[in-house]
Amino acid sequence: MNLQNTKTKEVVLDSNKSILDPNEEIFEPHEENSDTSELTGRASPFVYTLVVCVCIGGFLAGYDTGVISGALTLLHDEFNMSNVKKELIVGGTTFGAIFGGFFSGLLSDRFGRKILVIVSSVIFIAGALIISLARSYGVLLLGRVVVGLAVGIASMIVPVYISELSPKHIRGRLTTLNTLVLTFGQVIAYVMNIAFSQVPNGWRYMFGIAGIPALFQFIIMPFLPESPRRLIAIGQYDKAKAAIRRIYGDSVTDVFIDREIKMIDNDIHTCRSGSFRDFLHKDNFMPLIIACILQAAQQLSGFNAAMYYAATILQMAGFRSNEGSTTVAIIVSATNMIFTAVAISVIEKFGRRKMLLSTMVSMIVGLIVLGVTFAVQQGFTTYQPDCIGYSSHCARCVLDDRCGWSISQDICIPLAGNAQDIFQSSTGCPAQSNGNAITGVLLTFLIIYVASYALGLGYIPWLAQSEMFPMSIRGKANGMATAVNWICNLVVSTTFLSMTEAMTTAGAFWFYAGISIILWGALVKLMPETSGKTLEEIHEYFLKI
Repeated sequence: MNLQNTKTKEVVLDSNKSILDPNEEIFEPHEENSDTSELTGRASPFVYTLVVCVCIGGFLAGYDTGVISGALTLLHDEFNMSNVKKELIVGGTTFGAIFGGFFSGLLSDRFGRKILVIVSSVIFIAGALIISLARSYGVLLLGRVVVGLAVGIASMIVPVYISELSPKHIRGRLTTLNTLVLTFGQVIAYVMNIAFSQVPNGWRYMFGIAGIPALFQFIIMPFLPESPRRLIAIGQYDKAKAAIRRIYGDSVTDVFIDREIKMIDNDIHTCRSGSFRDFLHKDNFMPLIIACILQAAQQLSGFNAAMYYAATILQMAGFRSNEGSTTVAIIVSATNMIFTAVAISVIEKFGRRKMLLSTMVSMIVGLIVLGVTFAVQQGFTTYQPDCIGYSSHCARCVLDDRCGWSISQDICIPLAGNAQDIFQSSTGCPAQSNGNAITGVLLTFLIIYVASYALGLGYIPWLAQSEMFPMSIRGKANGMATAVNWICNLVVSTTFLSMTEAMTTAGAFWFYAGISIILWGALVKLMPETSGKTLEEIHEYFLKI
């Protein structure tokens, strides 16, 4: 009876491809070759050591995201920057990351994964030195672009390297560990922001410190192995076997290792050419579309704008001092790190698709409510050419560097020539009966927004794109998807302040919510489940749809 059901399933698969459910597992994990190692195989301690060393690249990417938030006000004082120049400084790293991510995808297929991790650490060191020694705005911007090249390389190659090294039953956890380390880098950056905020030339120390972990990675990486899949691709089977043995230790048999090598080798030879023309095939085109939508959704949710401009946003919420806003930003960043750690513990249990779609819903709700609270607090007044244009909206008035709230007239007036008549308080405005309630709601839903992002969009795009492509085009595909991520990041980071001026802070958050709803709908239709499957089995799925 079971045999008959199996045959029926095969007929349905062959004759009704158009009605396949993308959430259903439709392929079997090569049971004809299985042995007890399939159940007993466990990752060795070496794997965790290797992953931690590789994830230094993620730490540095997170550190850069966080450090610019606190350093921006100090850079403004040093270089007297306009909003446009601030956006360029923030966007400079993102601009560099577009090219770093795209070209590292091309180079990784030719030269391997490990060498690019080493190259990224060298570029991180160079960028940290250029920024910390900068004496002009132009050199500062150059340093940010250089750091961006390294960030782009690391953001593309680290998840791929980890996914190719990881046993399938913990691949999600280990790949997500990179995102956890990234969020830890953000927390450390905010701590450094506070530590050096009152130190002369403190921003130089903030950026320069990033060279230390990069130097450590540069020293340690030559002693770590190349990805076994890369070694098999270039015909070094003995080294690949040794690398897999180091990954599993003595928990698997030689038969298991030989089967893994054969499976990987077969997948590589299925589509050996590995050219851009291969993306015309549906089994490569569909995962590329999904990966690009995932990366666009991650950035167009506005999260990185919230991280880049965390201190600025919290000043918009009424935390006027740099120290106060940065302290609250640490809480927000710590929330990101904590819930990323939670994601690591549950991702294999709940699956990628379910986690992503459910957490996106709560994230969108957070964005909408954040917009409502900013609307209640600041109204819908956009940037005005004169302070008097802000009328009775004190919260919006004090966001403009030119303006302050008049004690005697109870209206918005220019700061110049009116220093004695400007209201002085922690918020810059007279106390409001609902002020504490608004701030409480804002912080609550900011944390809900951040936590939801951390549980889904924060790591699943990187995890999914590292899983969905065959070996021969994995580097190119990941490079293209990573470039989409950084292009969207560039758009968001270089337009956020201008958007808040043109369409108010509330309008900006609602705009991100609207985009997220559209992309959520696309992912409901397209996103498959990849949990518990080998990279080669995932490729089989796309061959059959």
